[in-house]
Amino acid sequence: VVSGSSLRVSVRDEGEGIPEENLTRIFAHGFTTRNAGHGFGLHSCALAAKEMGGTLTAHSDGPGQGATFTLQLPLNTTQA
Repeated sequence: VVSGSSLRVSVRDEGEGIPEENLTRIFAHGFTTRNAGHGFGLHSCALAAKEMGGTLTAHSDGPGQGATFTLQLPLNTTQA
């Protein structure tokens, strides 16, 4: 969705969901719930979004309810 001076992209799944206590931790460096995970992926994505002046957020109504990740980035409205 392009709105004013920003672009917002949301991706929703119907997977296992995210427990409320993990929603505040999933972007932390090294946090993972996977046995073979390393906890760098979402952290790196959140940092990249921030470096571009945007945000990456997550929402879930809890286990079994899926999750929605939203990337919001500013648009460069300056003409070259």
